[in-house]
Amino acid sequence: MPPEAFEAAGPGTPERETVHFRPDLSAWAVLGAAALPSVADHNPRTVHWRDLPVDPALVGVAPARARHADVVLGGPPASRPWRLPLRTVLAAGVAWHPELPLVAGLVQQGDRLHPWSADYTTRHLTVHQRVRAALSLTARRPGRPALSWCREGLLTLLTPPAPSASGPGPQTEGDRDQGWRPVVFEATGPGHVAFVPGLDELLRLAGASVSVLDPATGTLRTLTPPWLVGGLEPSPGGRGLLVEHATAADDGSAEQPSGSGDGLDWSRAVLRPDSGSWAPVPAVTRWAAGAGEAIASSRTVTGGTAIELRTAHDAEGRPPTAGPTITHEDDDPPVWWHCLTLGTATAVVSRHRTSLRLRSGEDYLRVPLPAALGRLGTPMPGHDGEGVVITCVQGGRAGFLRLAHGEREAGIAVEPPPGGDDGPLESSWTTTEDGVPHLLTRRAGRFDRYALRGERLRPVSGSTLPRLRPAPFRAPARTVSPTLVLSPPPGGCSARLTRVDGPGGESGGTARLLWIQVRRSTGDPAAADPPADLSGLRAPGWLLDLPLAWPPDVRPGDVRRQIVHAVGQAVANIREQTSREDPVVVGGHSFAATVALQALAHCPGLAGAIAHSGCYNRTLTPQGFQYERRSYWQVPGLYRALSALDFADRLTRPVLLVHGLDDTNVATPPDQAVALYRAVVANGGRARLVLLPHEGHVFRHRESLETVTREHEAWLAACVPLSARQADRSERT
Repeated sequence: MPPEAFEAAGPGTPERETVHFRPDLSAWAVLGAAALPSVADHNPRTVHWRDLPVDPALVGVAPARARHADVVLGGPPASRPWRLPLRTVLAAGVAWHPELPLVAGLVQQGDRLHPWSADYTTRHLTVHQRVRAALSLTARRPGRPALSWCREGLLTLLTPPAPSASGPGPQTEGDRDQGWRPVVFEATGPGHVAFVPGLDELLRLAGASVSVLDPATGTLRTLTPPWLVGGLEPSPGGRGLLVEHATAADDGSAEQPSGSGDGLDWSRAVLRPDSGSWAPVPAVTRWAAGAGEAIASSRTVTGGTAIELRTAHDAEGRPPTAGPTITHEDDDPPVWWHCLTLGTATAVVSRHRTSLRLRSGEDYLRVPLPAALGRLGTPMPGHDGEGVVITCVQGGRAGFLRLAHGEREAGIAVEPPPGGDDGPLESSWTTTEDGVPHLLTRRAGRFDRYALRGERLRPVSGSTLPRLRPAPFRAPARTVSPTLVLSPPPGGCSARLTRVDGPGGESGGTARLLWIQVRRSTGDPAAADPPADLSGLRAPGWLLDLPLAWPPDVRPGDVRRQIVHAVGQAVANIREQTSREDPVVVGGHSFAATVALQALAHCPGLAGAIAHSGCYNRTLTPQGFQYERRSYWQVPGLYRALSALDFADRLTRPVLLVHGLDDTNVATPPDQAVALYRAVVANGGRARLVLLPHEGHVFRHRESLETVTREHEAWLAACVPLSARQADRSERT
């Protein structure tokens, strides 16, 4: 680390630090925030459109990350790092101007969102108080930009729709009568009727216009009508803008995991900020690297996959014109591809099942995939324009992969092996300086820079880089035992059991937690080991990766036998490994919550259960659920067997139910968790119901997660004496 490195962390530094580098790596921003968002940041006026929480103050989907309370800019060697006087910067990233020393972002002040821009050489910050910004759907997926720079120092951003000039006039008695209408529906089946809000309602809540702001004068110019914008991506030349926006919605009837159940279809358009003209392009369109205003997209054609290059529409609004098309055979389509320019030719580099390919003009190169090759980044021309250089990861080390015509294999240059304290690779950035590719890596808050010289990476010194402390909110690494492969049930697949120790290690006097994650069995005994975590839980315990064989004609008894077999084996192995008869509590989230309750109802060796965000009444999804595609009326027994409300009389051991009050999943509304709580108690069982305000299907606020941790610890402790009394009663009888 060079001596002039800046340490952003200090007393009172926020728990999480995110680094954003300018594309040429000449400047950087460190944004500090709390590890988790707080309930205090939640806007009580937030409403839900299906699974999307829409904050009216932000005119868009509420960010899932905490707001940044600390912003530090640095990089220019002649100046010290600069801490901006901003405390509520939204976690929507920052935008760097490609040529000028300008950076911009979004700050929340009260119930308004405003853009800010800063010149980091003159240290001049401007918060544009007269301009109200919007998020639309950019926060739906983290990392999507909500603003960007275009040429001549203009800033493109999203703004709320302009209010109508003419409001409603006074209402007469006749108007009131005419405003009354019965609500009538009619449908012809077969099909599933779902009463969900349509796209027009989301447009009303989160629609935003693409606008251009001149930071020098404060002049704002609106370019488009209200759209549902998912991201803004400027062209390499700064003259065009690729706008991702939602265009349609499905019926939203299927049960979907949190974060993907919005039922939106996405399209893209190329927008000219100077003229405001725009043209639709395929949804898979992207800018071609280094090709100015060219765009590239892929489509399926007879015999394979075609990758097309087009010129973006011009100032007169003429639509994109077709350029070169490169086709790959159907039996080996590209799983990753990029388009760029090499000299005067257009090149397409693609990754396939077993090979890498480079097509440029009439030249064609196909080489085998290098061993242990991980993710690939954006390609760039090699030194002196020879071949293509792509950032890559090989065996956990970052580096460059080089493809050049005339060579029979891909060359790889990776960074030196990390030291013992450096930790795993967290992220990497690349740029080209004087025609030489440069690589910047981050490990455990430390940054190292390398240049590709010949076929090796050489360290580069003299760069002013931030140095970050290891985030204090991260718990120490958990100790994980080797995964045990359990014997399969008849006709089923082997479950896998992994021991996971929490940060505090094992504590005495509590039951052991067996947390279930469920997946559909592929019949492949060599399936990958399950991830060694407890879905964010901090308590020590065991993770049961349970693959369920679910053929089209599966019966309730088939599912039950698989669950009982796997859980019974897991409990036996836990007690065998620990040589103790401690009680075992089974738990799960969503569909796994139902599986956990099934196990509690049919496995005598369990002391209780913990269920998060489960579906306890399968009649809420009568057209199918999880892996089942038959309707309720075809197999009512299967639906009842997987509805905890139907077997609540068998839940005679303690049950902890945790549910978010804002859960909008069609299968898991909170009132059915309340119904199960009442049913367990009505049948003489013991239950505890924890309802979390402002939480959806997955819990995300700091206070909520702290509450869940305390509830788990208390429940595991409470199940010990309860289990002992139950065992004593069994012996007496």
